[in-house]
Order: sequence, then C-alpha cells, then structure tokens
Amino acid sequence: MAQRLPSEEQIIAILRDEPMVGSQLRGALGLPKKQKMAFKQMLADMVERGLLKRTSHKEYQLGDGETQEEKREKRFKKIAEQGGEDNRRPAARSRRQKDKENETRIKRGILHQIGDEDWEVHELETGKVYEMAHRRQAPGKEGETISFTLYPHPKLKHSYLAKVDRTAEAMNISWAEVKQKFMDENNLPKDFSPAIKKFVEGIKEPGPKDFKGRIDYRKLDILCIDPEGAMDHDDAISVERLPNGGYRLGVHIADVSYYVPEGSDLDEEALERSYTQYLPWTAVPMLPEKLSSGVCSLHQGVDRCAFTCMMELDKNANVLSWDFHRSIVNITKGITYQEAVKMMEAGDDSIKALAEVTALLKKNRTKEGLLEFKSTEYGCKFNEAGEPVQIVPRQSDESNSWVEECMLIANNCCAKELKKRKLQGIYRIHEAPDTKDIMELYYMYPDLFKDAPVMLRDLGKPRSGDTNLNPVAFKLYQHLVKRAGDDETLMNRILRSMQKAHYDSNSFGHFALNWQDYSHFTSPIRRYADLWCHRELARKGAEINAERAESVIEVCDLISANEIKNMKVERISIKVCSCWILKNRIGDDFEASVTGIEEWGIYVSIPDPIAEGLVRFRDIAGEDFYVFNPDQGLAFGKRSGRTFRRGDKVLVRLLRVDPLRGQADFSILEKLSSEPKKRRRQGESRDSYRDAHERADRAAAAEALGYVSQPDDDDFDAMDIPPRARNRAARRKSLQQNHQRGGKKNSEFSENRGKDRRKKAQKRR
Repeated sequence: MAQRLPSEEQIIAILRDEPMVGSQLRGALGLPKKQKMAFKQMLADMVERGLLKRTSHKEYQLGDGETQEEKREKRFKKIAEQGGEDNRRPAARSRRQKDKENETRIKRGILHQIGDEDWEVHELETGKVYEMAHRRQAPGKEGETISFTLYPHPKLKHSYLAKVDRTAEAMNISWAEVKQKFMDENNLPKDFSPAIKKFVEGIKEPGPKDFKGRIDYRKLDILCIDPEGAMDHDDAISVERLPNGGYRLGVHIADVSYYVPEGSDLDEEALERSYTQYLPWTAVPMLPEKLSSGVCSLHQGVDRCAFTCMMELDKNANVLSWDFHRSIVNITKGITYQEAVKMMEAGDDSIKALAEVTALLKKNRTKEGLLEFKSTEYGCKFNEAGEPVQIVPRQSDESNSWVEECMLIANNCCAKELKKRKLQGIYRIHEAPDTKDIMELYYMYPDLFKDAPVMLRDLGKPRSGDTNLNPVAFKLYQHLVKRAGDDETLMNRILRSMQKAHYDSNSFGHFALNWQDYSHFTSPIRRYADLWCHRELARKGAEINAERAESVIEVCDLISANEIKNMKVERISIKVCSCWILKNRIGDDFEASVTGIEEWGIYVSIPDPIAEGLVRFRDIAGEDFYVFNPDQGLAFGKRSGRTFRRGDKVLVRLLRVDPLRGQADFSILEKLSSEPKKRRRQGESRDSYRDAHERADRAAAAEALGYVSQPDDDDFDAMDIPPRARNRAARRKSLQQNHQRGGKKNSEFSENRGKDRRKKAQKRR
C-alpha cells in the first residue's frame, strides 16, 4: 500500500530550519522513490500558491505568500505605468523594419533587486524595465550600472529577459589586486633570493681602496641629466673646449661590473632578468635597490666608481680618438631634462658647451643619413590613493637629444673598441627591411612612395659583404619618413614594415642608425648587454682569452627574447591603466580614430581618456556584414558598401572593459569621415592615364621581385558583382568582340567549335 503524501504543514515545518533540494526533502519525510512525481507536483503547486519558492540552486524554502499570478500581474502593471512603450518583443517582420542604424546589441542599465533573489534592470536610454535571468550568483550590486544583452523569454511569448554581459561588468576588484594579478600573470620577479640579499648587504660605499688604479675626474664639471623622478642614475657627461677649437667629450657610466662578480648568483639573476622592467606604477629592477639606486648610482656630490669613454673631437665633432678606462667621478650637477633647458636659457656655460657639441654630432650623423621616427610614448598619472587617473604623452625636451647624441657616439666607440681588441662583445644589430614587407607597405599606402628616389625593383638586388647596411633601402625609408610627416598612424605602419633590432655576437651593422658598428655601453644598471660589454672592456692580458662564465651566443639569444617580452608587458601595463580609468564609463560614447584593421575587427583609439580598444565586426551598429580586405587594409560592408580604413573618424560606444588584461571593446555607432570617392573608369578622368601607369609600375615591380601582383581598387569594386553575373558579362563582351571582327571569324569560331564536339563524340564511341 502506497504511503500517504505529507501535509503542507509538515513540509513547511521541515523547511523552516534549512532550505533543501527535492531529493533531500523527500528523504527527510521518508517517502519512497516511486512517489517522487506526485511529491514533485505537490511542491510545484505550493510554489505556485506562494507557500514555497525555489532558489537558483534548486532548493525549496519558505515563500512570501504572494502567488505567481499576483507577481505577474504586478509586473505587467508596472510596465503599463511606464507609458505606451513596453518591453515586449515585436514580431520578426517588425524587428526587421525597425532596426536602427546606430543600435547595438549591448545595452546599459541600472540594476535593482526586487526580491530575495529576483532582479531587474532599468535601461538608461529608454527607461524600459527588463527582468534579469536567474543565476547562481547575484548579477551585481543594488544601483550598479551594468551592460546587458536581451534574449527571448522562455515562458512569456512576447517578452525579453536581460542577461549581464559578464565581460562588461565593472569588476569588484581593487587596484592593488589588479597590480598583483598583473605581476603574477606575467611572471615578474617579486624579490631577490636570501643569498643575493646577504651578498649585497656586505657591499659598502666606495672608498680609497676601491679607487686604486682609476683615473680621477672629480675636478671635472660633470652633468647627470635624467627624467624627473628617476631613481637610478647610470650616465653622466663632461665637455671641455680645447685650445685648438676641438672638444674633449667624456661619457661616464656607473661601474656596475666592479660590484657584480662574473658567474655569481647576483650575475645569474641579473642575466635571467636581463632588464629593469618599467611599469607605470613601479619598476622591477635588474639589480637590488642598494646597487641600482645606491652604491652604483651617480648621485650629485658623492664619489663614485665609473667606467669612462673619453673621446677627442675636432672642431666639427669628428671623433679623432677614444679611450675606455675605469675612473672616479663626483657629479657636479644632478638635474632633470626640464632644468637643463632652463639652465641653457639662463646661459649656463657647461650646458651651452654640451648643446654645442651635440648639435655638431647630430649634424655629422645627418651627413651619413638619418632616420628620425616621431612616435609618442605614454605615461600615467596617479591620484593620492595610487590609482590611475590620466594617461598622458611623455614630453620630450631639447635636452633629451643632448644626452642621446652623447650616448650614441659612446656606444659607437664601444663597438669599435670591442672589434679592435677582438673581445667577445655583444653588438646591437638591426637588419634591413625585408623586400616583401616593403611591397606590402607599397600596396597599402602607394602615396607614401610617390616621387621616391629609388625604384622598387632595385631593392631586390644582392649586396656584397656581410653587412645589414643597405643604401638603397635606407634612402627609400628616409623618403617614407618624410612623406609620413606627423601622421602617427603612417609612422607606426612604416616602423612595422622594418625588422626588430636585437643582439648578436658579430657586428653586422645597424640599418636604422646607418652605422656598421654599434653596441650598448651606457646603461649597465638596467641592461645586461651593457654590463657584459663593461666586463669585456676591462679585460687585460690573459683575461682576454679566458673562458667566460656564459656563452656569448646564448646570452645574446636570451636577452633578445627577454627584450621582446618586456616590451609587450610594458605596452599592456599602460592599457591596464587606461582600462582602469574606463571601467566606470561603460556605455559612454566617444569620438575615435581607426588605428588598425585585422580579420577579427577594427582597432580604435580615443583621445580623452587616451585609450585603445577593439571593435569586433559583429559590434558595428546596423545589420551589415563586414569582411576584411588585407590587400587594401580596409573593412567592407557587403550590403551598404560602407568602408572603414586607417585614419577614419568614428563615433564609438564602450561595451566591455577588462582591467586585468588591459582589454576594452567598443561598438561603432557612426562613421564621421566621408566615404572616399571610387576611382573613375578610363576615359572619365584626366588622371586615368597616370593611374594606369602607376598600376603597371606596381605590377612590374612585383613581378621583378618574384611576387604576384595584388588586386587593385578596380578589382575590389568588382567583388560586389555576383560571380554568375560577372561570367555572363564576360561572355556577352566576348560575343560582341567576335561580332565586330566580322562574320568570317564568327563562322570560323563556330566551325572549330563543331569540330571539337565531333572529336569528343568519336572518342566516347
């Protein structure tokens, strides 16, 4: 005999203590499994009448006494009070007719809790109220602004449910947690080992014992010029005017190799890090702080051990001779770049001498050929709590070039000295651009190559000698940089067409500097390559042929790989800061510029706050379908014919922000730039003859270099014509041409076609 179902009072009494799922409740009441369905129906009836309610975890608990029907009526009453509009889903045909050109699927609204576990969102633009989908966790906090999407209600036929766009939520995470997670995910070292700390603690300030055998420059007027807020000072400069009109230029560098023994734990850790990693909020040093900011650092008014490159220059700043040796220095003036400019304006003699000699050094570089890339670097400002508040371009004063020219010539002399003494040096090399990358740049930006001083077909000619210097390509890139002017988008694209500089054990040359010999000598506190070169320059006698603690080839590979990794981390760290600033601006609209287009979407940048983000093709407003044309570097709307190119101005809306990864997603609402006019056909423009010759020259250059010619604008316009239509048009054109040639040719064509058919028929037999 089947056991009777429990009473409602019994069920309520058990659930009063704790919520339970159906199986737990059935077990507590001692009901057999065969009564599962009847018991389940009873619980559903109690939920409908408001005696119980079921949570998102499928647990039953005591209800509020309000029936489901009453809740639905209350909800529809609230919708009616909003006015004529409601949130009901229109029919499919109505949706197609009412689609707005600038409407996106991501919406923005205010979150409100209407029950223990029920939530609703009030859309900001329309004021409509949508019920939130049930979920295990609360969708957010009361009154929080969220981004959400809509999908059809599974029970109410003409209604929508709102779902939080998870990646768009302003995360409930502190800036300290963002920083820590960023450091962890990028495997940035947190500290030095106890053994290294113990070793560094034993290092004392330099004294008479450390100065033995060094050349004393403490009576010289020595300048140390660094950015504001710099903690480590590893380079200083002295300039002396000579009676013959020439100069004695001294570049004095912190003698780090004196304090870091080769092959020690400290040396291995410095090699593993390879660089000081600079982040907007901190720096991860290559060396412990006591060395990088203390004992090694060239502070004003303090005796320090240095490694000096003393150069003799003639009156035109041509290098006559140089000498590398260990020295003692005492910095006369430790100033910032901005202070150096003010001292120049005030007539300071030491600053004037520095500006004078560096102007001549730059003039000499210009004679050999000069590539000056104008690119903007960005920093971040923080509030008192240490949180990012503004991304700002880093200022570059005239004094930056004074220091840069001195460092360049010292590095040049360092490479020559390493080669001269046949030491195992580390050289900074930069290979000439690949011809294929140049052609790709030509196809995308042919205007850059207008009036170029060299022919593209000359780029592929083989060069003699083991060198990266390529006079033809260098002359071309000088022209490209000049044509790009102040257009940062074009300048970045030119940079991307070039190879990346890296380290090598051979001096193959530096293409961008147009120097055969270049090394790194001037920053041993923050770069391991400089530390290695210092050690090599200090070797004498038997030390020159002694075995090194590390293989120079392996060191070059490691520090080159770490350089690429560090550059990526530094670039992402700025994006992390910009995304933190944007995290409370989801749904806001911005004017933006298109900075790049790839097969997965369009990259845009906004000016205030300075930030970059991605627009996926599906997030472009409207019902168009976009495809990427890599040959022309544009996105093309198949239905509207609208295009997006680099440099276009657009109106965007912020959809999602992820400060942890430094990613921001936008939607394009409107294109602000006008559509470019299509190229007119032959005979319709005076420029048609010139355009035809430009295309012929492009195709000839590609063919000479072994590349297939890329489709032109006219070919791309034809992509919008269906294939069958193109075939019909081609056949029609062919028949017209045959007809014009005369009946004889037409008859010959028909006769030959008939013979071919008869031959095929005979073969089949």
